[in-house]
Amino acid sequence: MKRPIAVAVAVCTSTVLLAACGEPSGRDAADDGASAGYGTREVTDCSGTTSTFTAPPERVATVTTSVLEFLLAMGLEDRVAGVQAVGPGAFPADLQETADAFPKLGGEYVPGNFVPVQREQLLTAEPDFVIGGWPSNFDSSAGALSQQELTERGIPSYYAFAAACDRTEPVTDLSVVYRDVENYGAIFAEEDAATAVVDGMKETVAAVREAVGDAEPPAVFSYSWEDGRGDAYAVGNQNLSNAVITLAGGENIFGDVDAVYQSVGWEDVVDRDPDLIVLEVFGKATEEEFDAVVAEVEEFFLDHPALQNVTAVRNRAFLPVIAESYYIGGVRNAEAVEKLAGVLHPDAFGD
Repeated sequence: MKRPIAVAVAVCTSTVLLAACGEPSGRDAADDGASAGYGTREVTDCSGTTSTFTAPPERVATVTTSVLEFLLAMGLEDRVAGVQAVGPGAFPADLQETADAFPKLGGEYVPGNFVPVQREQLLTAEPDFVIGGWPSNFDSSAGALSQQELTERGIPSYYAFAAACDRTEPVTDLSVVYRDVENYGAIFAEEDAATAVVDGMKETVAAVREAVGDAEPPAVFSYSWEDGRGDAYAVGNQNLSNAVITLAGGENIFGDVDAVYQSVGWEDVVDRDPDLIVLEVFGKATEEEFDAVVAEVEEFFLDHPALQNVTAVRNRAFLPVIAESYYIGGVRNAEAVEKLAGVLHPDAFGD
């Protein structure tokens, strides 16, 4: 018999572990000297594109929200020349105001809308470096500038490993996230800031792993209402949330699916019978707006006639999380692990 999972009404939100990174504006004249000894640096990204740098970038365009979070965590906000439209509530409160103030390159924000920044919009920012995290960010057929076109224009680019990079092995840890942070550290000559971010995340994950130990992993199903809109899909083992679930001491019910996402039927969810359903909801301007979407998706599961015998539905075991902290690569992924583990294994964490 499956044991019920007691789920507190708590959101996987974050105050962000930035304390370890020092003050955001920690660079000063001494950094000019560091730049003088920068030399030539090469960094290879998810797509296999190798970019060469002879100085730290000064005008960066981030064409997806998650990569912006890394730069803010490393205190590099003064290098950002333009961003894809930022969702309200996508960042913790202490970073949201900063994110909102950047020049927008992608029009109005729409949850789940991955229309890329158009080439003309991007070029108006006069970037000397472009960072993306999704295939659409560099899709020339959809109006974006491809990495090849950027290279031809003399603009280096970076396609992050942590979001939707094609993989050949299941993702069971946060190494792809750490790799991105370390690459940003090398590119911007901010290795110490990168190390502080990575070390803080590793410390959080290590504490979770020690607390959970070899406890039996409950079955977990992750679902984004704003992406799925009632259609079933599998979050496969190449999705970053597979790593979050695994590190938290859970078992992704679609962990045998070798893909980032894959279409399935609700009967597949029934057959795999999750103990807990993680409700991924994009950040909202207010807690009330967030809670309204959570209530909508909970109602969908509770009223769906085919799902009434699913353990998580029967026990109302739902965990709402801010999507930007959970399945999208970012500095809050370690905190997402901690939050999920606390629900899956409450006895391991006491009060």
